[in-house]
Amino acid sequence: MGKTHFELNFKNTLEIDINGGTDLDSDKVNASWAKLLRGISTITPAAADTTDATPYWDGEGFTDTEVTGKNITFALSGHRVMGDPAQDYVASHFLDIGDKLRTLARWTDPAGNIVESVATMTSIVPFGGAANVKQTFSFTLALDGKPVYTPASTQPNGATSSASTQPTGVASSASTQSGQ
Repeated sequence: MGKTHFELNFKNTLEIDINGGTDLDSDKVNASWAKLLRGISTITPAAADTTDATPYWDGEGFTDTEVTGKNITFALSGHRVMGDPAQDYVASHFLDIGDKLRTLARWTDPAGNIVESVATMTSIVPFGGAANVKQTFSFTLALDGKPVYTPASTQPNGATSSASTQPTGVASSASTQSGQ
């Protein structure tokens, strides 16, 4: 049996549009993508499922569960880096509410697959901690609506990474949803 290859988390790239675009069709062309890298020590994606668990007679008392919706989020945390375009953009929205917290977001996995969406920045923490430690920084990026999934194999210029060709989970679920 061959050696198992594990991708490292830093090979995932998460970016936001620091122009504050909110329309994937029109604003993506003029987006100013800033990578969420400097000072970020953890990114935790989550897909909070909405489920319907219904027991049917043929299940003999057991339920059949179907996922009927998702709320996809990325929780980011680390240390505040003043002058970093992505962190400065997020921190500048600490006092905002409503549409001012929306922007475009893009996640590229190690294989080069891309997920894009309008997103809302929530739970922004622009600093914090003890007086004698690095300032903390955290926020959650919540995708709004159904994201657009683009497999690496269909991107212009054949943009792919030399990473593993193992499915990421996004590819298989997105392909199923779009009927591919």
